[in-house]
Amino acid sequence: MAWQPTPYTVPLLVAAVPSFAFAAYALGNRSRGGHALLWSFVGVAGTAGVWSLAYAAQLSATALGLTLYFNRFVWLGAAGLAVAWPAFVLSYVDRTGWLGRRRFALFWVVPAAVVAAVWTVGVDPLFYAEPSLVDAGGYRVLEYTPTPALLGFVGYTYAVNLFTFAVLGYAAVSRDGVFRRQAAVLFVAGVAPLALGAAGIAGFVGPENGLVDFTPIAFSGTPALLAWVVFRYRLLDVSPIARDAVFANLSDGVVVCDADGRVVDRNDPAQALFPDAELGVGVDEVFADVPAVADAVTDARSDDEFRVTVGGDGGAPWFLTVGVHDITGPGTTRGGTVLLFHDVTERETLQRRYRALIEKSPNVIAVCGEDGLLRYVSPSIERLLGHQTNEIEGRPIIDLVHPEDRREAQRAFERAFDTAEPQSITHRIACDDGSWRRFETVIERLFEDAREVVITATDVTDARRYEQRLQVLNRVLRHDLKNDTNVIGGYADLLRDHVDEEGDPYLDIIDRKVRTLTHLSDQAREIDVALHSDAGRTEIDLAALVDRLCESLSSSFPRATVTVTVPESAVVSADELLESAIRNVLENAVVHNDGDNPHVEATVVADGDRFRLDVADDGPGIPPVERTVFSEARETALEHASGLGLWLVHWIVTESGGDLEIDTREPTGTVVRMWLPRATEESEESE
Repeated sequence: MAWQPTPYTVPLLVAAVPSFAFAAYALGNRSRGGHALLWSFVGVAGTAGVWSLAYAAQLSATALGLTLYFNRFVWLGAAGLAVAWPAFVLSYVDRTGWLGRRRFALFWVVPAAVVAAVWTVGVDPLFYAEPSLVDAGGYRVLEYTPTPALLGFVGYTYAVNLFTFAVLGYAAVSRDGVFRRQAAVLFVAGVAPLALGAAGIAGFVGPENGLVDFTPIAFSGTPALLAWVVFRYRLLDVSPIARDAVFANLSDGVVVCDADGRVVDRNDPAQALFPDAELGVGVDEVFADVPAVADAVTDARSDDEFRVTVGGDGGAPWFLTVGVHDITGPGTTRGGTVLLFHDVTERETLQRRYRALIEKSPNVIAVCGEDGLLRYVSPSIERLLGHQTNEIEGRPIIDLVHPEDRREAQRAFERAFDTAEPQSITHRIACDDGSWRRFETVIERLFEDAREVVITATDVTDARRYEQRLQVLNRVLRHDLKNDTNVIGGYADLLRDHVDEEGDPYLDIIDRKVRTLTHLSDQAREIDVALHSDAGRTEIDLAALVDRLCESLSSSFPRATVTVTVPESAVVSADELLESAIRNVLENAVVHNDGDNPHVEATVVADGDRFRLDVADDGPGIPPVERTVFSEARETALEHASGLGLWLVHWIVTESGGDLEIDTREPTGTVVRMWLPRATEESEESE
């Protein structure tokens, strides 16, 4: 068997050996990278090696039969590469949907048919017409006339390659970081052989007759490019699968590190968090301020998650959760690490704010489980009751409640789990020194589906003690005041038989002051009733009520002239104590009138969706300071209302949903106006 040396034998062998080596490397590391990407890479490297080796044998053969025999293997490599290359490009850019049987048939049917034809029919005369060996300057090469079938297949391969080059070019332009470099290198690795092959056919390189195919010869340079993209840019470790849809558009920061702890990619949010996260930089340098992140990468802590704080020097810190994930997953050879940085600054700030509110609250706030054990107690319990939180948490909450209050507290606790409505109770809680303090407590579900309740307890010990003292003082004052005024009035009546006519005016003054004090005591009683009454709103016929009270006023004060103007009906929705308020206004109009014949006018009129009651008198008028005391809700030693009735009227009208106004009447007197809402039925009838 005769062989001939050619200038292209060594370059072809140089192309073949690394190609097979890359295929073997990929198979040996098949746990890394995506399944389709890895196997298509094996296909590209393997078929390129077959093509280069077979073409080296073809050029070295000196017999036509042997040359055509090795040419069959050339077609096997070329057709295989025409299938493997588009599969590799499509898997690289995550277009794996095209690798299904139906769609991918567009790429493999033609090459498969060519291989079958070559090995069954032969290249002569299918692709080569009149093949022969001719001299090419010291060595013999195959010369032939291309058939239409050959031209068609060449056109098909050029079309497929141009399509793949367009896909890689778009990936190189649209992506950034390591994936842009990967795509750019793969683009060059794919374009170079095709371009050199076209240049050889055109006679720009090699023999002038263009009989040497420089496409497989160009594979001698592509191993260097493949080595660069596989080892420098970690093609089989960090591929851009779904990166466009997930990685680049994530609001969270993402940093990809290789097995050596170097940054190989990151998105914009990560760059904003860590400006030093440049490609190729080690994690120790990138995360110098947060060494826990660097340790997570170097220690291979897969699927770990922890919190870190970034920044804070002269600015607001960022609170981040860091997720650490092995790229290749558990149980396989580790090829790199993905770091996910989720910004929880807003959530952390809210949690700290609410924690501060709870810890600084004057109330005791606790969380209790369905088992009755305390899960959490606010630090205020130490200030209010003297208990340490670590001593209280984990104990049954009912242990702190006074024995006499436990049954009611337990029922409220159980009801809180059965209803969404808050449960309110008043009970006593034990202090650390053995004493008891009274609390008003609200118990409600923590969340709708949670089996825990939140308990808010407000210390009302001092307030209750103060209120009880006021009530006792109020009752004693009213009782003693009324009794003493009755005694003074009785003695004044007895004095009338022992003084002359000159003393009668003084006795009249005593008698008038006695009536005023008695009226003041009655008003104080009515105010106490109004403040502590549970009376609700009801429907009241204001016209009938005013008419009846004015008739009673005329009977009680015969010297007064009372005029009443009311409609047939004026039903309002008001507090049940409205009668006390109106009676006070009418009686004040007479009692505080120092005239001999007081005049009082009571008028009820409709005013939109309300009724208005006007009570006018011709007395001395109410001083401005007394009209503002109740509206400003304050009373001092220099500003005090001599008529408690104004307070009573204001509270009752306000509770009725109405308004109160006091004006001066010319030339003398006062007008008190009350607006009260119509009852619902009354309002509908008027419409």
